[in-house]
Amino acid sequence: MKEKNIILITGAPATGKTTYGRIISDKFGMPFISKDKIKETIYDAMSENKLLEYEEKRRIGSTSYSVLYLISEELMKVGNSFILESNFGKQAIPVLENLISKYKYNSLTIRFNCETQTLHKRFLKREQSEERHMGLVANSVFDKIEDFKKTIDLANEFKISSNEIIVDTTDFNHIDINKLIEKIEEKLS
Repeated sequence: MKEKNIILITGAPATGKTTYGRIISDKFGMPFISKDKIKETIYDAMSENKLLEYEEKRRIGSTSYSVLYLISEELMKVGNSFILESNFGKQAIPVLENLISKYKYNSLTIRFNCETQTLHKRFLKREQSEERHMGLVANSVFDKIEDFKKTIDLANEFKISSNEIIVDTTDFNHIDINKLIEKIEEKLS
């Protein structure tokens, strides 16, 4: 019987979760399911290219989690290993713990962290980028660092197990992706 693994990639916004998640997905040949990608898809179907209010985006975000968990369970039913990526909060813990237990999966959390000032600057720069999807723009809700810090605190509340790797992305130039891949292989074996 093959190993059934779920890698949970989490951390505050703009820590590099999606970028590194895709690299990990390619390296391990595991499907990469991103809550934000689901949110973008729902947003596009509902918005008719209009900029929606932040509260509307939050509702789409909640719906995105429901879809994320549905996809997860379908993959688990057939024993596929996969990667989930989001800035999970504590509300995700019981749902994911239940799925992991029900389908007897090994779980590994990869938590991306960054120094707060650096992360906030990175976040604001990304918010103003034309490449940022309209459904993911926070409509200036986190322009103040105090408000942004709350999202960091919420992301840090997520903990599934002690099987965790912490990656500091304060300086992307100091990330050794090969070393990270080795750590993942070690934790999954």
